[in-house]
Amino acid sequence: MPLLSRAVRAFVAVAEELHFGRAAIRLNISQPPLSQLIRQFEAHVGTELFVRSTRSVRLTQAGEVLLHRARRLVEDNESILRAVRRAGSGDAGRLAVGFVSTAAYRVLPGALSRYRAKYPDVELMLFEELTNVLTDKLMAGTIDLAIFRRLPRAIEPELVFERVHREKLVLAMPADHPCAQLPQVPMASLDGQPLVGFHQEASSYFNAIQMRLFRDHNVRPRIVYESVLPTLLALVEGGMGVALVPESAAGLRSSGVAYRPLAGLPGAFDVDLYCARRPDNLNPTAQAFARILQQA
Repeated sequence: MPLLSRAVRAFVAVAEELHFGRAAIRLNISQPPLSQLIRQFEAHVGTELFVRSTRSVRLTQAGEVLLHRARRLVEDNESILRAVRRAGSGDAGRLAVGFVSTAAYRVLPGALSRYRAKYPDVELMLFEELTNVLTDKLMAGTIDLAIFRRLPRAIEPELVFERVHREKLVLAMPADHPCAQLPQVPMASLDGQPLVGFHQEASSYFNAIQMRLFRDHNVRPRIVYESVLPTLLALVEGGMGVALVPESAAGLRSSGVAYRPLAGLPGAFDVDLYCARRPDNLNPTAQAFARILQQA
């Protein structure tokens, strides 16, 4: 359904054709209803818009003024409809995406590149925060979706979760470390080793996984410092100790740090990234971004 009335469109057609028969064909209606519609429109406007004779139709001065402005109305109408349809399909609009820093290592760059190429007219806003902060922002509706680690909670928030990435933990160590010569590092070799661990509050997800891993394998490393990525890797390169990191972090420091898989590490210790959004968020731009994350 057009936003403009049939009468305005009929007026423009007659004014441009200056012939009721041709205008009727253009509008796909018969001539008598068109003539009646124009007479009703003139009565509504309060003045004659056409001078009619048996041989010709021409605009009055009032009709000339109205035609100029009516054309602009038609153009604005089409522009509005295009904008509304683009927003409804996710081709335009605004999208607020939150993410944890580790999402930027592998998942986020590719997703952003594909999304910007496909939806260049969407206004994209990015927020880097901790998982608990992103969860609060999602629940408050200040962001549309978030990419984060799913923390174990006593009560799960009412969000839609879709896993978008899974990877292994690897051991990061100084390049000259003896274990760097091994294709895989046994968990037992970490017992008593100086280790740069994940901070319990700032990296609660990885901290919980590493502590469970050490407990289940009866390994007691000597934790010399606790930090967050990528600072943690800088400390490893500086010789402070070894560290467990997601394999996507291996590209952060490739010269002074060696990365090796852990032997026999079960899939239960894989680390996941999730895309989360509120179930009542119907923003088409968010749905499009979520689809791109899933395709990745």
